[in-house]
Amino acid sequence: MDKLYISGLESIYLFYMFHFFETTTDFNVLASPKGWWFEHLIGNQKGLRICPFGRIAIFVFIFIIIIRNYIEISQFFMNIVFLITFLLSLMNLNAVVYILPILILEYINEY
Repeated sequence: MDKLYISGLESIYLFYMFHFFETTTDFNVLASPKGWWFEHLIGNQKGLRICPFGRIAIFVFIFIIIIRNYIEISQFFMNIVFLITFLLSLMNLNAVVYILPILILEYINEY
């Protein structure tokens, strides 16, 4: 499949999951950092499970996923981006669950 097409689908998925997806399932079992920037819905209420930091930070990841189709980015740099994204998402295990399909797909395809 065309790399740009895959990157576009990944970006749409990430944008939807981090900005619009509401659920009652809460995967977060760890304590989240304190402060408004990192607050997200906890418990069994239906709602968005991603904090404001995650909703903004995902744009950097989406930008890199798209821009790699137009400029050459080394696989080493992309691996560093994936690692940092994964580590940052550990602050909220809901984000880990949402981003895991993308990381698996990227690992399998290794652009």
